[in-house]
Amino acid sequence: MLHIAKTERDYFAALAAAYFISFIINILSQFSWVPPCIHTPASFLYSFILIAWGASVAQRIVHKRIRRHIVAIAVSLLMLFIVRICRWMLFLHSVLADRYTYYLFYILFNALPMLSLSAAEYVSRDEQVDMPLYIKLFWGVTGLLMLSVLTNDIHHFVLSFTKASDNSDHISYYWLYYVIFVWSFAVTLGSFLLLIKKCKLSQCRRKWYIPIIPAAAAFVLIIIYYICGGSAPHILGIKLYNIQEIYLALYMGLWEGCIRIGLIPSNTGYNRLFEISHINAEMESADGKTGYRSGDYTDNAGNADFIRKTAVIRGGSVTWSEDISALNRLNHDIEDATEQIDGENDLIEAENRFLAEKVKYETQNRLYDKIAHHTHPQLVRIDEIMNGSGGLAQKMKRCLLYGTYVKRCSNLMLAADRSRTMSTDELYFSVRESMEQIGALGIVCELIGGDAREISSGKIITAYDVFEAVIEAVTDSVGALSVKIVPDENVLLSIETDSEIITDSIQIHHPQLKLTSYTEDDIQHIILSTGGAANG
Repeated sequence: MLHIAKTERDYFAALAAAYFISFIINILSQFSWVPPCIHTPASFLYSFILIAWGASVAQRIVHKRIRRHIVAIAVSLLMLFIVRICRWMLFLHSVLADRYTYYLFYILFNALPMLSLSAAEYVSRDEQVDMPLYIKLFWGVTGLLMLSVLTNDIHHFVLSFTKASDNSDHISYYWLYYVIFVWSFAVTLGSFLLLIKKCKLSQCRRKWYIPIIPAAAAFVLIIIYYICGGSAPHILGIKLYNIQEIYLALYMGLWEGCIRIGLIPSNTGYNRLFEISHINAEMESADGKTGYRSGDYTDNAGNADFIRKTAVIRGGSVTWSEDISALNRLNHDIEDATEQIDGENDLIEAENRFLAEKVKYETQNRLYDKIAHHTHPQLVRIDEIMNGSGGLAQKMKRCLLYGTYVKRCSNLMLAADRSRTMSTDELYFSVRESMEQIGALGIVCELIGGDAREISSGKIITAYDVFEAVIEAVTDSVGALSVKIVPDENVLLSIETDSEIITDSIQIHHPQLKLTSYTEDDIQHIILSTGGAANG
C-alpha cells in the first residue's frame, strides 16, 4: 500500500508528458544529424506508456467484461510497437519475416476496432449478460478478414510487393484491402456512435464530447494517413506521425476519456472519499504502518460501546469501529424484558398447572357424581337391607351382591372414560363376580362366555345394568340361573331363569341395543341384542 498516492491529475500529466516526449523523439529521428537509431527509444517509451496504462486500467475498472476488453486494447496497441521494433531492428535482412510482421500490423488494425465495439456494447450493461449475437457475427467477419491478410501470399487479394527501380519495396493495394479498410472504419465509427448514445442516456451526458473529440481527431489523422496512400503527410520533408502513434492516441484517448467522465465505473477517488467519510476507520500497510485515516477516526479500543473489526486488503489491512451503544442498550432492555417475561411465564405455568389440576379434579368429580348417580339405587338398597329385619349373614350376602355391582359398574365407567371401546371380557368378569355372590344365596348359577370382541363401552355398561336389573328382580324367587356372554355375533347377553319377570320394567338406555323376552318350557329367556328395537 502506498502511503502517499499520486493524484489522478499527476497520473494524467505523466502520461501526456511521456506521449509528447515520444512524439518529439520521432520528429527528431528524421533529421540527418540525429543517429538513425533514435526512433527505437521512442518505441520503447510508447510501450512503457501502454504497459502503465493497461496496468492502471486493470486496477481501476470495476466492470469485469469492460476491463478485459480495454486491457486487450492496451495489449494490442503494445503489440503494434513490439512488431514495429522487431521489424526495424531484428528483421531488416529477412524478406519473409519483414513481410509477415507487416501483415501483423493489419491483423492488429482489424482487432482494435472490434475490441473497442465489444467494450462499448458492455457499457451500462450487466457483466453477467452474454455477448450480443451481432457482436459474435462481427467477430466472425473480422476473423475472416484477418485470415485473408495472413494468406495474402496465396491469393494476393489484399496487396502485393514489387521491387522499384531503386530496389525498394513497392506495395500495390487490391480490392480486399479496401474492404478491410471500410470494415475497420465502419466498426470504429460504430463504437463512437454507441458510446455517444450511452453517454446521452447516462448521468455524464453533459461531458460526452470529452472522450470523443480527441478520439475523433486521431480518427481523422488515420483517414488522412490512408488517403495519402498509407503514409502520413509531410511538412518540409518531415513525416508528422506514424500510424501506430495515432492508433494509440485514438483508443487510449477514447477509453481514458470515458473513464474520466464516469461513463465506465472505476474505483478512482477513493482516497479522498475515505478521508471525508463519516466512518471510523484506518488502513495499515503490511508492516503495520498507518496509511490512511478517516476524518472522524478515534481510538475506541477498550470501549464497550464500540466493536473493532479488521479485514485483510491488498497490501495491508483495514480496521474500523462500529458504534454498538444502541445495541448494548437494546440488549440491556431485552435482558430486563426477558427477566420480566420469565417471571410472568413462571406465574403462567403455575396458573396453568392449577387450572389443569382444577380441570382434572372437576372432571373426576363429574365422573364420580355420574357413577354415584348411576349406582344410587343399589346404594339405597344396601342401606335398606342393613336397616331391615333378618339375620346378619343373610343381610351380608344380599349386600355383597349389590356391592359387587357398585364396584364393578364403577370400574366399567372409569374404563369407559379412558376409552370409547372395551373387550367383552370385561363384561364376562363383572358378571362372573356377581354370580359368585348369587351362588352364595343358594341359587344354582351357570356362566358361559363366547368369543371376546371389542365393542363400545356404553354397550358393555348397559349389558351389565340389564344383568343387574334381572338379578334384583328374581333373587327372591329364582332357583336356577344361566347366563351367556356373546353367544353369537348379534347377541350381547342371554339370560335363562326359572322365575318369571316382567322385562318392560327394565330400562334400556342405549339406542343400538334391544331387549327381548320369551318363555319356553317354564324357562324365561331374556336376550339383549344389537338392533335398537323396543322391549318385547
